[in-house]
Amino acid sequence: MKLKMHACGDKSLPQTERIYFQVFLPKGNKEKSKPMFFCSKWSIGKVVDCAASLASLKNDNNKSTAQKLRLCHTASGEALPFEHTLETWLSDKECPLYNGGNIILEYLDNEVLFIEDTESYLS
Repeated sequence: MKLKMHACGDKSLPQTERIYFQVFLPKGNKEKSKPMFFCSKWSIGKVVDCAASLASLKNDNNKSTAQKLRLCHTASGEALPFEHTLETWLSDKECPLYNGGNIILEYLDNEVLFIEDTESYLS
């Protein structure tokens, strides 16, 4: 699988705990997407921090700024809550995330809970 071959992430993570995604980066970024892997036990907040670091993105989530870097579901557009874990979303009954699937990283205002046009990231 090419995604696994080219993915970047914490190399010290055991293979069994790695979850792979094609991460679509914020609009206006020079790179459109980047393959990455994360630990299935990590919180969404930690995944956002790691993805921001791997993609060299500005991350001011620890400040009370207008915009936060959020991880969004490609099917629903929902901004995933920071305190949830990846495992929670992988086992979600209605709208799960998939190992090897797509996910969107975007800057959103605090009151915005989802992205309306997810297709524009993927095309």
